[in-house]
Amino acid sequence: MRLGIYGSSFDPITYSHLFTAATVAHRRRLDKVIFVPCSSKRHDKKMQTEDVHRLHMLKLALATCQHKTNKFGEPLFEISTVEMDALPGETYTYDTMVHLQKKYPEDELFFIMGSDLLVGLSNWGNAEKLVSRFRFIVMTREGYPTADLIADDPLLRNHDEHFLIMSKGINMGISSTYIRDEIRKGGDPSFLLPDACLAYIYEQGIYREQRV
Repeated sequence: MRLGIYGSSFDPITYSHLFTAATVAHRRRLDKVIFVPCSSKRHDKKMQTEDVHRLHMLKLALATCQHKTNKFGEPLFEISTVEMDALPGETYTYDTMVHLQKKYPEDELFFIMGSDLLVGLSNWGNAEKLVSRFRFIVMTREGYPTADLIADDPLLRNHDEHFLIMSKGINMGISSTYIRDEIRKGGDPSFLLPDACLAYIYEQGIYREQRV
């Protein structure tokens, strides 16, 4: 099978995340997209919400997508907690991809990312191994010229055949940050994320206070 690995904080998951996953799966003929929520153990990224809440919201969101199936009649989307379950220091993207490659040894793996993440990719943990060993589906984002970013980086340009570039064809300006800010300021982020996730956020009092 062709598997897309979609890593993000999902803090919270939005309709933009779901649209991206569905679009990439359709246009790149993926048989499954595996959502991998980041761990709060990471030192390079500050989570606004505990792992248990982000994971629960992700499960609620994917429950609304049960009608999306692959050619085998299996769910198109699933979740892996490989990063949340990892020990501190073992949460690099490279570690995640190696773990999933061992789990799916006969399948093709593609890491799904936005073109903004190309900036600094060479500084990720085990970046050389990651870029030389795995393939990427890169979604273009305004202000981040994908081809130029790859060409300007020696590591990336020498493995440019590993980068599949695509555009969603629509700019969905829905960010998790925007949703968190709306909730914190008493706004209404309805229609930006699944209703079940928003209800859970209000029920648990998530995002009411800014973490520092």
